[in-house]
Amino acid sequence: MSRVRLALGRLRGGVRRVAEERGYTLPELMTTMSILLVVLTGITSLFVAGSRAQADLTARFDAQTELRVGLDKMRREIHSACDAPGAVAGSATTTVTLSLPSGAGACGHTVTWCTQSTANGFGLYRVDASSVCSGGVRYSDFLTAGSIFTYESPNSPAASYLLARLHVDMTLDARQNDAAGQYHVVDDIVFRNSQRS
Repeated sequence: MSRVRLALGRLRGGVRRVAEERGYTLPELMTTMSILLVVLTGITSLFVAGSRAQADLTARFDAQTELRVGLDKMRREIHSACDAPGAVAGSATTTVTLSLPSGAGACGHTVTWCTQSTANGFGLYRVDASSVCSGGVRYSDFLTAGSIFTYESPNSPAASYLLARLHVDMTLDARQNDAAGQYHVVDDIVFRNSQRS
C-alpha cells in the first residue's frame, strides 16, 4: 500500500509542476523574434551580396574567355594570311580582311574580322568569304570601342625590315561603364607570309 501512496504522491507532484509552468510572455516572444529578424537579415544580405559577386565574376570570366578564344583564332589566321587587301597602313579601323591560302596553296579565300555595334557595346565577329561586316560568328562582346585594328605595312618604320603586322587594341568591359572591371588586350600579330621591303 505504501508503494501505491508513494506513486500517487509523485503523480500529483508532477501534475502540479506541469500546471505551474506558464511558458513565454508576449514581450519575451516579440524580443526573441526581433533578434532573430536582425540576424536573418544580416545573413540574407551577405548571401545576396555573395551571389551578385559570383554572377559578376562569372560574367567577366566568360567575356574574357570568349575574347581570348577569338584573339587566338584571329592570330592563327593572320599568321597564315598572304595579305590584308584594302588595309590602309597606320589608321585604326573596324574591319580587317585577310586573304588566306586555299586548298591548293594559292591565296584566294577571304575572311573578314570586324566589330559590330551590339546592345552590350561592340562585338568581335568573323565573317567567312566576304569583305562586308554583316552576320558571321560572334567571338566576343562587351568591347568598348569599334576601331580596334591598325595595319602596319612591311618595313614600317623605314629600314626596320619588319614584316607586315596588325596591331589589335581591345578593351572589354563586362560590367559596362565600370573602369575597375575592364580587361585590356593589346597585341601585334605578324603576317608571316608577307614580304619584307
